[in-house]
This record gives sequence, structure tokens and C-alpha cells, in this order.
Amino acid sequence: MTNTSKLMKGLLAATALTAFSAVSAHAQITPNNYTAAGTTVSNTFTLDYSVDGVPQDQIDSSDPTDPNGPTEFTVDRLVNLTVASDGDNTVAPGATDEELIFSVLNTGNDTQGYALSVVEETTAPDTFDTNDPASATAVIQYYVDDGDGVYEPGADDGAIQTYDPANPPQVAPDEMIWVVVTQDIGAATDGDQADVTLVADTLDAGTTNPTTADGDGNSLGGGAENVLADGSGTANEAANNGDHSATGSYVVASADIEALKTVSVFSEDGSNCATIPGTPSGGYGVPGACVEYVISVTNSGSEAATAVDAVDVLPGELEFVDAVFGGDFTGGTLSEPAAGTDCVSSACTVQYSGGTLPAPVAPATETVGTVTIRAIVK
Repeated sequence: MTNTSKLMKGLLAATALTAFSAVSAHAQITPNNYTAAGTTVSNTFTLDYSVDGVPQDQIDSSDPTDPNGPTEFTVDRLVNLTVASDGDNTVAPGATDEELIFSVLNTGNDTQGYALSVVEETTAPDTFDTNDPASATAVIQYYVDDGDGVYEPGADDGAIQTYDPANPPQVAPDEMIWVVVTQDIGAATDGDQADVTLVADTLDAGTTNPTTADGDGNSLGGGAENVLADGSGTANEAANNGDHSATGSYVVASADIEALKTVSVFSEDGSNCATIPGTPSGGYGVPGACVEYVISVTNSGSEAATAVDAVDVLPGELEFVDAVFGGDFTGGTLSEPAAGTDCVSSACTVQYSGGTLPAPVAPATETVGTVTIRAIVK
């Protein structure tokens, strides 16, 4: 009878592990509805028989005083959890208070506490750390999911709570918390990536004590024993150790800007100087010639450059004629002196401000915005 009971208990744990593999942290949470740890499972039977056609007294194992009374075992504590990333976060260089979201789902059969920690990964594709300045640490907060498996901060998932290692979150079976890791990005360039791992360690409910596996063998009766059945999410923890982890990434998307200014002779005799673009005739930069300055701004990054502000002050040897902006610049305004302004007696400042230079869209590899200025050599 004892061996049969042990077999039943082993099958119960195996079924729990199989069911867990189908759970998704980012869809409707499907409850496992496991039998609670510590539950006493009692079973009885009856036996009827006859001798020479005469019915005999029934054997009934429901009498707890009978040596052949009910068989009983205690449902042990299945310790299982899964941590998952809710997706990467595209950020700008120097951004502050950027968030990565993780879920922690209790797939065991008892309430557990969880110690939460953050690991800054250092191997490829990680290229920089987010602990800026170097002494900074990540801020960890969390929401308690309302049961639908959808991240709804400040709404159905209630108010945010700050993680306190001395008072860790308590999570019931089939319950999930959303963990928010907040960090500053610091110096980074387009395409850089910072990989951040959240590790959740299982604690005995209501304590800060790590949950450990039972080490003295299976005992059918008495209190629930701990069976660690977690998998391994990253190299920061191991399977069947009461912990799990997942990695999320800050991916830097930035404008990659270069600027260049060129000068050429548009027409030696100054003709058609106010016609932009017009057809250049070239020649020499003699007095009376029309010269053309072109400021070219190139974006080869993955994000738009905004609030573009290009300022050009013409030298006193020139007389301002006209200016325009174009190319891939959008929006913005151009301020310029009046046509014919003598740049020695009045500041000839041409300024393009408030514009945007979008990021290139494949198959293009860059966008180019221009500011064109014409002037006459005095």
C-alpha cells in the first residue's frame, strides 16, 4: 500500500510539470488549479464477498481505527515559476527613467514570496551598461496583475508598488506580478544595446528565506515537502533551483548626423543669382560674381533628427541675395536678411530652425537636408 501511494504522488508531480509547459505569461492566464500544498488526500474502499453462497461482513476501510483504514498522503509543495520579458524598449541616447517590463508568474501550488534582482549583462549583443552614473542602481517596482495576463499599469492592475527586499511580494498560485525596471541610458550611439536580466528567487511565504528542496526523501504524511520544478531562463540561474529569469533589452535608436558646407561660383557675371536652383554657369570668383554656399546635413541613423538649427553668418566681402532650404528637411522656418544687404554694414545671418530630418527608409541608407545661400562678391 505504501508503494502504491508513493507512485500516485509521483504521478501528480509529473502531471503538474507537463501542464506548466503550456502556460503563456503574455496571454490570458490559464489557471493550473493545482491541489493546494498541504492538502491531505484520503481514500477508502469496500470489499464484499460470500462463502458457500452466504454473504459475509463487508470489509470497509473507512474506519480510521482499523489497521486497514483510509490511505492518506499529503500533497507536497510544487515550487515553480516563470519570468518573461514583455519586450524590448527603443530609447534615445541620454534618456532617463526608461523602463523594461517583466512578468513573474507563480505556477506552483502554494503562495510564495519572490526576491527580485537585476543583472547587467556584459556579453554580445550587449554593448553598454545602463547603470549611469556608474554608482546608480536600477529602480524595481511592480504591479499585481488582475488575472487577464495583460499589462495595465495604473488601471486594472492597480497602483504601482516599490519593491522592498525586506517585504517581498507574495504571489498566490496562478497569480502574476508585472515588474518594472527603471534605468537611465547614459552615453550611447545608434544601434547600441543594453541587455538587462530580471532574476526572481522563490522565498518561503511571508519570509525572506529562500525556498530549498526537501532533502530527506519522500514522506507521505505530515507537512508538505518542497519539490523544486522550475526551469532555467538564462545563465544567471539553474533549473530546479527555485529561481527563474528573463532578459529584456534597451535598444538605442538615434540620428547619425554629419554636416558639410561647400562653396562654388554660380555665375561669374552675377546673372540669375536669385534663381534657386537655376542653372550654374561657373567661372571665377571675381567682384560681381555670384557664389553659392550649400550646407548639407546627412542622417544615416535609425531615428529622425528634430529641432534642427543651422546658422550661417556671411562675411563682409559679400552682399546677400537669397536663401532656401530643401532636400529631405521637413517643417522649420528660414530667417534671412533682405536681398541686397551689404554684409559688412549689417550682420548677414541666415538661420534655418525647428526643422526635422527624418531617418532613411530602406533601401535608402541616408537622408540629406540642404540650406542653399546665394551672395554677390563685392
